[in-house]
Amino acid sequence: MCIMASALAISLLLATSTARGGDRAHVHGLAEMEMVVTGGTIRVLLRTPMDSLLGFEHLPKNAAQRAALATLRADLADPLRFLRPPPEAGCRARHHEASSSLFSGKASGEHSDLEYRFSLECRDPSQLLSLDVPMFDHFRRLREIRVQLVTDQGQRAAVLVRKNRQIRLR
Repeated sequence: MCIMASALAISLLLATSTARGGDRAHVHGLAEMEMVVTGGTIRVLLRTPMDSLLGFEHLPKNAAQRAALATLRADLADPLRFLRPPPEAGCRARHHEASSSLFSGKASGEHSDLEYRFSLECRDPSQLLSLDVPMFDHFRRLREIRVQLVTDQGQRAAVLVRKNRQIRLR
C-alpha cells in the first residue's frame, strides 16, 4: 500500500495545469486541493480561479485591486494560512511556490488561475488527526474546496464548505 500511495502521491504532485488542461473546469468559487500526507510530511497542490480569491481575474486596474493582489501574494508566503494542522503536531512550512498570470503581469484572456504548491513538515505525525482549512475565513468568494487526499491508509475525496472545513485524517 505504501508503494502505491507513494506512486499516486508523486503523480498528483507532478501534475500541472497544462497537463490537465481541458479536463478541469474554471469555476468561480471553487478550489481543488490535492493532498498527500505520508509520515510527518504534508504536500499540497491547490488550484482555483483568481476570482475566488480576489474578485477579479484581470491585471489590477486600480489601487484597491493592486493592494488585494499584494495581500494575496503576502498570504501565499505562509502556507499555514491555507492549511492548519493541530498545533500539537508541530508543523512548519518547508516549501511553497505560487504561480498565476496575474503575478507575472501577463494575464491574457478572461480567466486567470492560481496554482499553489506547498509542503509542511510535522515534528509529531501522531497528532495529525485532522486539518483545518481556514481559507474560507480569508476569501469570502470561495464556496467549495474539492479535496483529493492520499495517506498511508489509502485515498479518498472530500468536499469542504464554509461550515465544514475540516479534513479528517484518521
